Amino acid sequence: MIMAEPKVFLNGLFMPLSSARVSVVDRGFNYGDGLFETMRSYHGVIYRMDAHLERLLQSLDLIYIKIPLTVGEIKSAICDTLERNGQPDCMVRLTVSRGEQHSGFHVDPEIPPTLVIIVRPVEDLPKEWYEQGVKISLFPATAQKVGGLGRSIKSCNYLSNVLIREQARRNLSVEGVMVDDRGYITEGTTSNVFIVKGGTLMTPGIDGHILPGITRQAVLDVADQSGIPVALKSFTAEDIYCAEEVFLTNSRIEILPVRIADDRTIGESGPGTMTRFLHAEFLKTVEGEN
Repeated sequence: MIMAEPKVFLNGLFMPLSSARVSVVDRGFNYGDGLFETMRSYHGVIYRMDAHLERLLQSLDLIYIKIPLTVGEIKSAICDTLERNGQPDCMVRLTVSRGEQHSGFHVDPEIPPTLVIIVRPVEDLPKEWYEQGVKISLFPATAQKVGGLGRSIKSCNYLSNVLIREQARRNLSVEGVMVDDRGYITEGTTSNVFIVKGGTLMTPGIDGHILPGITRQAVLDVADQSGIPVALKSFTAEDIYCAEEVFLTNSRIEILPVRIADDRTIGESGPGTMTRFLHAEFLKTVEGEN
C-alpha cells in the first residue's frame, strides 16, 4: 500500500513534507537559535500537551522569542496536523526558531519566528529492551549548561548530545548519560535518569544541567500517588553501578529499564519490580487522558 505523503505545518500553512522549506538565513539553521518540543500522541490525544506547551512558552520567554500565536492556536495547529496526517499514534515535533535574519547575532524583536510541526509514526522498539533492559554508557565531564540561563531549555543546539549518542552507539549502548565536572549524573542525551536504592526512587533535581522532562514529572507524580519514597538528589556513576534498578524516561521510550551501565550489570535479573510497576501505572495515566 502506498502511504500518503506526510503533511507539515510551516508558519500557518499546511504542505507536503517534500515541499516544506526553511530559509538558509534562518537563525535556527545558522545558529541553532530556537527551541523544540517532542510530544507523543496516543489514539489522537497528545499526552500532557499543556505541560509541553507551558515548558515551551516559558523557554521562549527566556530566550526572547515572541510567538504570534495563542496557546489555543498552537493546540489547534498541532491537532490539525495530526488529523491531516491520519496518524493517531505518533510523535509530534514542534520547532520554533528566531526566524530569518541575514547576518549578525543581534536579536531583532520584529523578525517573525519560524514555526514547524511535523508528525511521524511511532516505531516499535525491540521488546527485549523492555523485557531484559538495555545498556547505557556514562560520559564524564560532558554535561553542559546554557550560559546565562537559570534553568535548562530544550534548545536546537544539540550537537554535543548527537556526538555523545553516537559514541554510545559505538559502545553498543542505547543511550549516553552525561556526567558533570563534579562527577554527578545529569541526564541522557534525550532522556532523564532514575535509580532505585534501598526502596527509594531517586533522580537528579532540576538545575542548569537538567531538562525538566514531561515523562520524568509523570513518573514522579505516579510515585507520589503510589506512596513510593522519592529523593530528588545528585548521585554518581558508582550509585548507578550499585543501584537495585535503573531506568530512563522520555516521551518516546516512556520508561525504559537499564540492565548494563559501562559493562557493569545492574540488579539481579531483568527490569526491577519498581520499574515494571511504574511503567504499568504510567500507561494507566495515558489511558486516563484518552
